[in-house]
Amino acid sequence: MRMRPLAIIITAAALGIGAWAQGLLPELPYPGGHTLLRYEIRAPDKPPSDWILEVIPKGEAYEIRMTFVRAVPGAEGFSLLGAVMGIGLMEGDTGLLPLAPLFSLWDKAIEAGKSYLLRGRARLTTEREDEILGIPVVVGIYVHPSFPDQRALVYIPRLSHRALLFFPPYLRIEERADGGYRTLEEIELVEFKHDG
Repeated sequence: MRMRPLAIIITAAALGIGAWAQGLLPELPYPGGHTLLRYEIRAPDKPPSDWILEVIPKGEAYEIRMTFVRAVPGAEGFSLLGAVMGIGLMEGDTGLLPLAPLFSLWDKAIEAGKSYLLRGRARLTTEREDEILGIPVVVGIYVHPSFPDQRALVYIPRLSHRALLFFPPYLRIEERADGGYRTLEEIELVEFKHDG
């Protein structure tokens, strides 16, 4: 059973926090100022969800707000736990590419036209440079040997912008089907503001 988009994000965030706490993921110091990020999460035949992070300076400290916005049908049997967590989260298996190896590059400079071997024999093959919402990125294809029929098109922000983002500005997970690929999940940064 495939997880709902919000549950995938919650799982990715929880795994990321756990990996970060164990020192497996790099930590980049926040450069200061006010930041607003709004990601839209899309999956076929499902209404989109929003994932919003706002960092607000408060004197010598920062207030960090994270919000998930998701439409849930009001059908009989509706539960708050199910709405927030999704069915698959409790099973512990998303059925999608693990993203932790990709984040091992978060503190490293990457270039277009290169191939990077990551943890767990995962691989990122970069193709070109681009820009999304004013953020310079390197576009690549990410694959993992445990999921040979899946791949992810990913926009990795340039090192100069990574401390402002906790997730790539664009990620589309695809699965091989009928001689091509079909989209399973898509996460796109649709709003970005930083006043430093």
